[in-house]
Amino acid sequence: MIGLDTLKGNEIELDELRVVISSPDYEFLLHLYNGLQSKKRFEYKGYEFIRRKIVMGEEKKITSSVVIFRTLSPLLIEDEKKIPIAPDDPNYEKHINYLADTILYEYRGRGLYKPLTVRPIRFKKMVIKESNHQFTEKYGEQQHLYFTAYHGLFHMSGEPADLQLLYQLGLSKRRNQGFGMLEVEEVKE
Repeated sequence: MIGLDTLKGNEIELDELRVVISSPDYEFLLHLYNGLQSKKRFEYKGYEFIRRKIVMGEEKKITSSVVIFRTLSPLLIEDEKKIPIAPDDPNYEKHINYLADTILYEYRGRGLYKPLTVRPIRFKKMVIKESNHQFTEKYGEQQHLYFTAYHGLFHMSGEPADLQLLYQLGLSKRRNQGFGMLEVEEVKE
């Protein structure tokens, strides 16, 4: 999460950068926490970051089959041809289910216990401009990747164990690039 201060060309000047990390693997989080505690300064692509405070957030427990999620980072949902799917597309729920099933299968060796129902409450379209080492080598530094993603609030129902893991793991393509982080806005009883 960033507090956008000043945009200068392709660079953003910041006063502060907050990084939120979630995982169902508490051992991983403990090692990460201890590792971050031992280091105060970080360098990345010629930029220097100074770590200030590390806060362990309180994880919400999903005990109901109905929850309202808020996105902390945009959701990138694409079809099999890598075409972005908008929340108002009739096939949006089908693609969310496919993606959620794949994410859970890769993590626990079993997909969804039951299909998810997704109802957008409010979404805002965002186009994310990005680059990476491989893309730059292939196409040059002036070329960028663009991803059409959506940020907002949505209602989701399903098996509580599935919803809890999706909350911890994220729900999106390119989760390892920061897409699809969720926060529980409300657990419906």
